[in-house]
Amino acid sequence: MAVNDLDLDKIIATVEAGQAEGGPLDRVSAARETASRLEALAQHVVAHFVDQARHDGASWTDIGTALGVTRQAAQQRFVPAEGVDVDAAVNKPALSYTSRASAALLAARELATEHHHRSVEDVHLLLVLLDNRSGGAIGAMRGLGRKTADVRKAARTHLGADGPRRSAKNPPLGRSAVKALDVAAREALRLGRGEVGTEHELLALVSDPSSAAGQALADAGVSYDDLRAEVAKQAAVGAERTAQKRITRRKRTGTA
Repeated sequence: MAVNDLDLDKIIATVEAGQAEGGPLDRVSAARETASRLEALAQHVVAHFVDQARHDGASWTDIGTALGVTRQAAQQRFVPAEGVDVDAAVNKPALSYTSRASAALLAARELATEHHHRSVEDVHLLLVLLDNRSGGAIGAMRGLGRKTADVRKAARTHLGADGPRRSAKNPPLGRSAVKALDVAAREALRLGRGEVGTEHELLALVSDPSSAAGQALADAGVSYDDLRAEVAKQAAVGAERTAQKRITRRKRTGTA
């Protein structure tokens, strides 16, 4: 698909088609939602290639030049902030979380608190994802034939020593966790999902081989490409099951 295929007339037609039975104000609301989604997609497109450039060794000065901004402006836009409140991240995300994905973030904070760590990092999130008995992340790991015990053991080596006991009881998200959540939203959008699941959080963690969580997953033999293929496969299976259930329900109610 060429970028030029995304012309304004087609976007307007899409909004109108989706609100064929609605009034003018319904179309205004739909247009706002469409614009928000397009804006989010555009931001993630740029962020995706910025991440690639960084992995390939590009400096922030080079990236700033490519973006037409200063080095400082590029860093401010793409370097994850730290000190983000976990509750705020859960309750006001850029893309909504599933209940399991939200619970994983809260559990990661509990784990960081238990170890008296000053911030919630990516490795805390990885460990709680591996503790779940169900959900997209665990389902993908099982589909790959990977033992969660092996990954958990590798992750523990990156957890670090306990901090001082006077550390905060509700530590905020550190840079690695903030980055992981941003990438998780990107992974969900790339797979055509409307919310972030635990499988997208896991994909985000494995996508950066230089991070603690990424190293732990790599040590256990989990690669980004393999995991993404498995997540996509399971999503397709789930969509097919949902479609079949709808067909069966319509037949029973005589609305087919």
